[in-house]
Amino acid sequence: MTARDIPPTHDANLPTNSLIAIDDPEIDPDAIMTEIRRRIVMRRQELGYDQRAFPSYGAAVYQGEPDDIPYDHNLHLFLRLANATFAEAETEPILVDSPALRIPVLGQLWSMIRRGAHNLVLFYVNRAVTHQTNVNSYLVGALNRLTAVVEDQQRTIQKLQSELEAERQRTEAP
Repeated sequence: MTARDIPPTHDANLPTNSLIAIDDPEIDPDAIMTEIRRRIVMRRQELGYDQRAFPSYGAAVYQGEPDDIPYDHNLHLFLRLANATFAEAETEPILVDSPALRIPVLGQLWSMIRRGAHNLVLFYVNRAVTHQTNVNSYLVGALNRLTAVVEDQQRTIQKLQSELEAERQRTEAP
C-alpha cells in the first residue's frame, strides 16, 4: 500500500490557530485553512474517495405519538409494541421430567446426555437468535426514524397548506 492508496484525513472541527501559527497581520490563517479544506474536499471528489455519512451513535428511539398533527393510532400501537419486544427471546432449556430419569444409574447418564444435547442445540439457536435480534433492532430503529421523518414531513405539509390558504384568502379579498 502506497501513500497514494490511503485516503487523506480531514477534520473541519480542528481549531485553525493550533495548526498554523502566523504572526504576519496581512496573512489570515483562517482563510488559509478554509482554502486548504476546500481543496482537500475537491481533491477527494476528483479521486472518487468514498463520501460516507456515518450515522449517529445509538438506535433511533421511538418518539411517541405526536400531539400537534393527526397520526395513525395503529401505526403507533404496533411501533410501541415492536420497540418493547424486539429483543425478547426465550432460549432457556426446558427439560420435562421423564420416567427414564428415575432409573438409578442410567437415569443420571441419560440426564447428562440429554442436557448436553439441549445445550448444544441452544448454542446454535442462541447464535441465530442473537443475529435476528440485531436485525430486529435495526429494522425497529429504521421504522422509528421513518415514522419521525414522515411526521416532520406532515408538519411541513400542514404549514405549507396553511400558508397557501392564507395567500389564497389574501388574493381573493377585495
